[in-house]
Amino acid sequence: MNDLFEFLTQNKTDAVEVVFLMLFSLGIALFQTVIYSGLFNFKFPNWLFFVLSPAIVGVSFLIDSSYPLAVVLLLFLSVFLSAFIGMIVSGIRNSKEERIEREKFNRKHNIQKTPLSKKILGIVVLIGIILSFIYLAENGNLKLLLLIIPGFIIVSSIFFPSNKSKFMRLQSILPTSKIDAIAMGQVEIVGDLEEIEPIISPYFNKPCIGYYYKIEKESPRDDDGRTTYSTIFSEIKTGKFKIKDETGSVTVDGEGLEYYFNRIDNQAGGKTRYTETYLKSNDYMLLIGYADSDNGTTIIRKGSPDTVFGIAMPRSISFRNKYKPLLDSFLVTLFFISLILIYIILN
Repeated sequence: MNDLFEFLTQNKTDAVEVVFLMLFSLGIALFQTVIYSGLFNFKFPNWLFFVLSPAIVGVSFLIDSSYPLAVVLLLFLSVFLSAFIGMIVSGIRNSKEERIEREKFNRKHNIQKTPLSKKILGIVVLIGIILSFIYLAENGNLKLLLLIIPGFIIVSSIFFPSNKSKFMRLQSILPTSKIDAIAMGQVEIVGDLEEIEPIISPYFNKPCIGYYYKIEKESPRDDDGRTTYSTIFSEIKTGKFKIKDETGSVTVDGEGLEYYFNRIDNQAGGKTRYTETYLKSNDYMLLIGYADSDNGTTIIRKGSPDTVFGIAMPRSISFRNKYKPLLDSFLVTLFFISLILIYIILN
């Protein structure tokens, strides 16, 4: 330390050089002002560092003419150190503020915290994936990932299908029932919707049969200047309504109904975007649900928690059913071609 101090103070400065160093310290003062006001969020007069830094250089000259250069170098290095510490402090502060805002948002929308068991399971799965990757890398078998990853995707899609996959699969095998001939159990019906108990949408305050509401946050711009939106909250709520065809009508208890159609009826916002989709009277829809008896009257509702209960547009379903066989044939062919290529690569 003494050697460094002696090295920094070995050159004496005259009055002209001190004036130049004091002017140079004004540039340092600019960075100090930005760092301490922006990163540390300190409150102080804007002129503080523009007076303090030159004053320190000037006072050091009065003490010893060999000090000013060392003082300027130390002030210059302190900018980098302050910026590094400031980024850490700012990151911690922003993380805390974001957590507080997220907790307020969750309380407002009654969003439950992720159960601890799910968090632990996620951590265990992540650790398992990392350890598997390390093991395969150490044994020179990384190429096995070409088999493991597709196999994992296929197994998960077969044994853990999404609700939409269940809906589409059931729709392809269920016959469409006429309303006057509904049998008890899982049914598929098509018809126009009729409002019974209108509800009000949360953001645009629109009366409707039901709504799908979501809030999205805009991501930072990528290298090409493009942004994307990610959903931070979504809610589906549906009241009681009727669905009718040429043979009659039946009441539907909309609690737990899933929407399987892409339509935007209202949207607003910038960095935070609010979107609403409505079920409305006279919407022509395809509905799959569980037909049950309510005091002798047929009603369609959600059955057990695993029962499919969803609604979609018949036009999009018809389009999907028309081209689904072609897509399945293409995917099967692609799958076997991929297996052949993987076998060639592994051998």
